[in-house]
Amino acid sequence: MARFFTILFIPLLCIAMVGCLGGGEPNITTPPPISDAKSVAVAPFFAESDEINDLGRRMTINLATRMELIFNESEWVYDLSNKVKPIDDKLGELGLTLNQVYTDPALAAKLGQALGTDMVIIGMVEEPKLTRQDYDQHLMKQGRQGGISGTSTYIRTRLTAIGRIRVKVIDSSSGELIFSNRIRSYLKYWYAYQTQASEQQTFKSDTDRLADLGKYLPLRIAYMLHPSGLKLEPEQQILLKPDIILKGTGGIVEFN
Repeated sequence: MARFFTILFIPLLCIAMVGCLGGGEPNITTPPPISDAKSVAVAPFFAESDEINDLGRRMTINLATRMELIFNESEWVYDLSNKVKPIDDKLGELGLTLNQVYTDPALAAKLGQALGTDMVIIGMVEEPKLTRQDYDQHLMKQGRQGGISGTSTYIRTRLTAIGRIRVKVIDSSSGELIFSNRIRSYLKYWYAYQTQASEQQTFKSDTDRLADLGKYLPLRIAYMLHPSGLKLEPEQQILLKPDIILKGTGGIVEFN
């Protein structure tokens, strides 16, 4: 009997662990049939903090305008400004919040029906992660012929910006959740500078890196929604790296 309960308990425990690790959100990664829709609503992407909400709204506009260029025969409904905000106005009329629409596909469908759209796209932005890694290894600059150029030593710094968002697409007529995926953009910035000039080195600010996420993460989302019609938008991108060749004890340094 004890063995029976052990056998029964282990699968249930595994299922519970998977549910916890996934945050309770289903993953539906098959691209939605956006090309079949005559009209699509893109609700403002939101987060728990005001600063990230601003990033989410910027991403919403960038995604919507991108998709509008691709599917130019469809109508795209989204908030453009504090004055032109059809989504926000309709939410007010219906007495709904973005959080409710994001959480409940039936309410998202209700919003879509009220707007007269076939689908609703909505997302929740996670807190971005901005990091800095300084490398103390001393490197030598290589000349065109592969030899050492000068006697100055160089060191490196890498900045990163990681943005994550859960994007959902809901069919307005049926209320069915037809797409739900956690999408990431990982941006890298490499710097190499002489050790004696380290204090004069200027790095990308946090504001600039958030602005880059506002640009590149929507491109990644667009690709995941319509991979067959867009060129590959990689998850990881190196936006900045030195235009010099550096060599250390392990050989030529790769900026990756």
